Amino acid sequence: MRKIFFICSSILLLLAVARQSTAQKKAGEFLISIYSPPPTAFMNDAQYRAMKEGYVDRILNIGPGVANDKEGNLRTLDMAEKHGMKVYVFDARISGTNADIEALVKDYTAHPALAGYYITDEPDSARLQWAIDTHKKITDLDKNRDGYVNHLPDWAVNNYEAFLKRWIEGVGSNNLHYLAYDNYLYKRKQKLEKTYFNNLDIIRRMGLQYQVETSSCLQSFGMYFSGVEELRRPNTSEMRMNVYSNLAYGVKNAVWYPYWTTIHHGNVITMSLSVIDSSGVKTDMYEPFKTLNGEMKQLGKTLIHLDAVEVYHTGDSLWVGTEHPPRNFVWNTTDDGADVILSRLVNPSTSAEYIMVVNKSFKEGKSFTFKIGEQVRKVKLISKTTGKPMKSGFNRNTHLITETFLPGEGKLFLLLP
Repeated sequence: MRKIFFICSSILLLLAVARQSTAQKKAGEFLISIYSPPPTAFMNDAQYRAMKEGYVDRILNIGPGVANDKEGNLRTLDMAEKHGMKVYVFDARISGTNADIEALVKDYTAHPALAGYYITDEPDSARLQWAIDTHKKITDLDKNRDGYVNHLPDWAVNNYEAFLKRWIEGVGSNNLHYLAYDNYLYKRKQKLEKTYFNNLDIIRRMGLQYQVETSSCLQSFGMYFSGVEELRRPNTSEMRMNVYSNLAYGVKNAVWYPYWTTIHHGNVITMSLSVIDSSGVKTDMYEPFKTLNGEMKQLGKTLIHLDAVEVYHTGDSLWVGTEHPPRNFVWNTTDDGADVILSRLVNPSTSAEYIMVVNKSFKEGKSFTFKIGEQVRKVKLISKTTGKPMKSGFNRNTHLITETFLPGEGKLFLLLP
């Protein structure tokens, strides 16, 4: 009997430790990052203030015109420290010998503004082992910093889940700060990337399986190949839907690509204006960029502690990789035609439950009425200006709630039993 008690106690202790470990892992900060900071000629206080005022936390020091040598990275680190941000340095020595990588880390590791080391972008199956090996070298040399690798989307790699497993298990989940990828939604002629939600769900499930936070790129550009539009420049509503759909799938680090505009990438690729134009002037994207980042920072105070354990889509037709909620789901639409994302998020250390609702239309603002499960007694809306719970329109007698959403907008609700 004593032996059985000891075994049971040990199991409970292990479960408690695992839960505590998960909770500790969730105790960080929701971070907002950018690719392509101001190039060398515009590395000044005014430009860095604009980034900070736009709620940027992390700078990926890569992009045309950016100084990626030792001196340039150190200048970027100094500017970031002055303005309360951190930097992923990008240095060509990352592709060199072991001695090159050791020298690279030695040059930057003591800097207080160092977030980590940018290793590579979108390795394919042939390059993945190099990325794994390089990440291991970086981790061995600087265990407190992140080795950043941004991955391809599902449509660009065969057997995508096996590819990601190879990456995560190769570097070790405990050594990964983020499982990061990109998949841009807004294509030419008003078309949308068909695998967008499928990719979000794969990344969500992988992150949960290995207890790794997820990171995703947000689209702040349009792109032309040889004069033909391939990706369209998103408007404010499209930016909003891009943001809130990522939040609904549990993304903990939003990475805008790009921040600074570089019109020409070689002889074939032409880019549209991004958040800041090529002469350092804010474009019409800056204000929605700033507003949406501010909302993410406030909601992120709660979201950083939550796991997106279930994500469903409503409406008449479903995208690849999505499914309707079960009839007994705690939060459901009263109109079968309502087109929304419903995400159930849970705090693993407190078991608190939340629902995020996203209006999937980025063209129309809409009102939706939802039926809430009988087990819920109160519903609080998480404020986008304070990050705190506030009163919602939940009717306890009817268990209905009606909310109005901007195009592409999401809202986060706390469910209280």
